[in-house]
Amino acid sequence: MALEVVELNPGSGGSSIGVDVVNGAAFEVVKQAFGGEGEVSMVAANNPLPIADAAVLAKLPANPATSIKQDEQTALITTLNSLIETNNYLVQFLTQLTGAMNSGQPALRTIPIASVSTAVTGSVTATVASTVVSSVTNFGTGIPAKEMADDMNNLMVTMANINNVTA
Repeated sequence: MALEVVELNPGSGGSSIGVDVVNGAAFEVVKQAFGGEGEVSMVAANNPLPIADAAVLAKLPANPATSIKQDEQTALITTLNSLIETNNYLVQFLTQLTGAMNSGQPALRTIPIASVSTAVTGSVTATVASTVVSSVTNFGTGIPAKEMADDMNNLMVTMANINNVTA
């Protein structure tokens, strides 16, 4: 590479630049530098171009996404989808009940417990379950089975009383 010097604005004492002549054409030779306004740091093997800007790095989150966080989010989304499906089922079921009640067809009726025979005949043997109920979860959702059972019992009572409220 044979470098030549070319004067800008010839005859008026303009600045000089370095050029490389290739096949009769002059190509300006430019050195890379970086720095803030009024500062120059020449690029060299021991001073390479920066690949990250401190101002940009400061804007990045302190806790970036990790596979563990993604797994937790996936589990939460799965649980949410399951709850949405259950909710949609209940809406359909309750819509059918409401339609039956509004059309005059027989719907849910509650029977006072006093009118049902609760007499037990024969021998009764108590059996103790070997699984601790508090450790069982509902359909792999992480929701304890007891909480889900309590919710379902409350739902059944609510559904059983729908006809009483609207009758």
